[in-house]
Amino acid sequence: MKKFFKILKYAFVSILAVLALAFSYIFISNKIFIGTANKKNTDYLSLHKVQITDSIPSKLFDDNFYNSDIILLGEIHGYADNQKLDKELLLYLNKKLNIRYYIAEMDSTNADKLNSFLSKPVKDEALLKEVVTAIRKRIPQQSSVELYRKWIEIYDYNQKLADSAKISVIGIDKSFTNDKLTISRDSAMVLNLEDYIKKHHLEGEKFYGLFGFFHVLQKGKDTTSVPFAARLKNKGRKITSFVSYTLDSEMYLPKNPQFPTPPDEKVDWINADGPLMLVKGINDLKELSQPNSISLFKLNAKNSPYLDSQDLISVKSRMFGENIIPNDKTYTTDYFQYVFLLRNSKALRKLD
Repeated sequence: MKKFFKILKYAFVSILAVLALAFSYIFISNKIFIGTANKKNTDYLSLHKVQITDSIPSKLFDDNFYNSDIILLGEIHGYADNQKLDKELLLYLNKKLNIRYYIAEMDSTNADKLNSFLSKPVKDEALLKEVVTAIRKRIPQQSSVELYRKWIEIYDYNQKLADSAKISVIGIDKSFTNDKLTISRDSAMVLNLEDYIKKHHLEGEKFYGLFGFFHVLQKGKDTTSVPFAARLKNKGRKITSFVSYTLDSEMYLPKNPQFPTPPDEKVDWINADGPLMLVKGINDLKELSQPNSISLFKLNAKNSPYLDSQDLISVKSRMFGENIIPNDKTYTTDYFQYVFLLRNSKALRKLD
């Protein structure tokens, strides 16, 4: 019996040693991949950054930005501050460029309901709640109190506009009734947008929209995985893409069968510095930002190191999504031109 317990003890110690080595390997490899702050990058970024408070400053935008046909914001779903950014970008672009058409990662049925809500003389909050609840089916992490309040605020803003400037929504996602179509979601979204533009004679108009991170990338990993923005660009549309990364932030993770979810449906271990998601070069942004803030960085100004670097676009995901490993001859600004850093963002909250 003593021999048995001795063997059991050695086995237990061996298992602990293996686990410790595995965790050490992951920790060290994470640190190596992310890297330390790079002076060349931070010197550039310090001259091309703004902090976001109540609205979007115009400091980082130039003629190249304003001449875009379509402007996109890409998020990792579940963070509350992205809803704030989406609203502020939409309002800024409406005021500055008279952008009236919000393209959305939702199907046309929900978009029609949202347009009905926006156009009514009195707020139909029950209708808006119906739309926000329906979004759970496609993007459960986006269906939230913050999404609901965002559209309430857009409604209030819209009421003060002339009819020629009012915002409306174009839903371009595949509906669940046609999910069996053989084409990809991104391909379907392009076709739906192009059909809508043609049907409603909107050629020459500018558009803005919020999508999941992958959809706004202007290059794909290979020919079989081409994002929405890349497909639009390949059709000759001039695209500007923003992406949003987080540090020290909480994500809303609704209960689901794929991943363990805490009782409060919030997790704080899916940020750009690990442990389950890693963004190469994120420490450059961290060094130039403060806790509890939202910062915007322009990556494509003259002499930008991101014009011939793969920092911020090289991404490893240990659980959610897929790794992004850029092709040898592509660089960060081939994929996106601006990046938001959210620090200490709260998680979205479930709408009851």
